[in-house]
Amino acid sequence: MKSHTKVVWLGYASIAFSIVWGLPGLLCAVYARRVAAAIPLSDAAPDRVRRDVRGGLLLARVGMVLSIIVIAVVLWSIISTLIWLL
Repeated sequence: MKSHTKVVWLGYASIAFSIVWGLPGLLCAVYARRVAAAIPLSDAAPDRVRRDVRGGLLLARVGMVLSIIVIAVVLWSIISTLIWLL
């Protein structure tokens, strides 16, 4: 699989995993950002490659935000439950 399409798929995976669990979505988003950073984007790069990388990074950012929200809610529920039990 080409690296620019891998960024897009990892962005989609980060959103899907963030809705369910949180941490795997965060890991997919971080990996998508690392893969995108390794792709050389110059004026000579085709438009579809630049578009895929920009879109994949946008998806990864959305997945990262959703993952952080899910993780924060889970941690808040654990902390509030432990405080209630004490």
